Amino acid sequence: MKLMPPISYRSLARVLLTAALSLFMSGCGVTLSPVKRKPLQVSPLETSLPSNGRKILVRFESTLPGKPLAETVWDNVSGAFADAEESRQIGFTQNYSKLVPAVVAGGVIGGPVGGGVGGAVVGTHPSYTRIVIPFGRIFQGVFESGLQKAFPNSLACSDDSCELEKLKSAAPTRVVRLRVAEFQVWEEPLNHINLRAMVECKVYQAGITNKLDYIYEARDEATKQSIGSVMTTSAGFIKEMSKISNRFAGALSEGILKNLQEKPGD
Repeated sequence: MKLMPPISYRSLARVLLTAALSLFMSGCGVTLSPVKRKPLQVSPLETSLPSNGRKILVRFESTLPGKPLAETVWDNVSGAFADAEESRQIGFTQNYSKLVPAVVAGGVIGGPVGGGVGGAVVGTHPSYTRIVIPFGRIFQGVFESGLQKAFPNSLACSDDSCELEKLKSAAPTRVVRLRVAEFQVWEEPLNHINLRAMVECKVYQAGITNKLDYIYEARDEATKQSIGSVMTTSAGFIKEMSKISNRFAGALSEGILKNLQEKPGD
């Protein structure tokens, strides 16, 4: 009788794990969606800046040509893109074709953003997770809330027609044009996100908006922000992603508003 070659416990465990995951994921259309999203919540800026009576007009410029800032979304795969639906939600998408090999390579079950079975699967690298953050809407919403506290007489616009109308009717003393020139998100290490941004702030005198008064670049970076543990569900990961993104937008907004208050006004 011919004997079968011996199989190690580790090899057997990997085979069984792969089979279990394959069977489980075959029903993903019903039990496990690769798209994890929650409605976006924008948190008002909590600022200690004093109230300033100057009337300024803030214009949110487009990051992408012809696309509103509020509808501009960023991910860790392709960068900035415009999507009206995605701009109203936040979350991540998992590529299960890469997830199974990562789990087998890791040999254990645990849980990352880059994880997914029942909310969590360990991989050697979070390359199978696309993180989606609607930073355009987050930044604009957070900044507008802070603007009303720091400059209660201020105005805000998102397009040319609004800006022209406010310049004629409201007579602001300064025009401030904000553009999110850079935003990046990535996961490193596992279960931690990193954010980096630069917002270009151009200041003009209201009567001569073709003459630049000065430029201020607001830069910030938040690294290794924990969003959960091996026991965290996808909803828990997304909740922390939202908190971190709002807090990050708040730090950028605070810096810009402080700069505007410190500059001499008309």
